[in-house]
Amino acid sequence: MMAWKKDQGLAGSELIDFVADTQAELTTSLGLIMTGADNPFVKGCEGPNAALGMHTKRCKRSALFVDGGIIKVLQIAEAEDDPAGDARPEVSCIENMIEKISQA
Repeated sequence: MMAWKKDQGLAGSELIDFVADTQAELTTSLGLIMTGADNPFVKGCEGPNAALGMHTKRCKRSALFVDGGIIKVLQIAEAEDDPAGDARPEVSCIENMIEKISQA
C-alpha cells in the first residue's frame, strides 16, 4: 500500500492512510460488499466481479474520513446500473471529500 501511496504523490502525508483489506473484514463490517447483478459468487455474471475474480468479495468504490476512530464521512460511489462506481466516481473523489469533511 505504501507503493501506491507514493505513486499517488502522498508519500509525505501523515494525514492519509492507504489500507489493505485482504480478507474483506472491513468491507464486510462496513456493509461495502459490491452488490447488484454482478455481485460476487454468482457464476456467469458479466461486470467488474467477473473481470476481477468471482473468488473474493469486492468492495464498493468508497472514501472514508475517520477521526479518532469515528467515521465522520462515508461516501459510496455506486448506482443500480454501476455497482462498482466506475462510471461516476466523483462522490468518492478528493474534491467531494474535502467539501464533505469541511461540513462534518
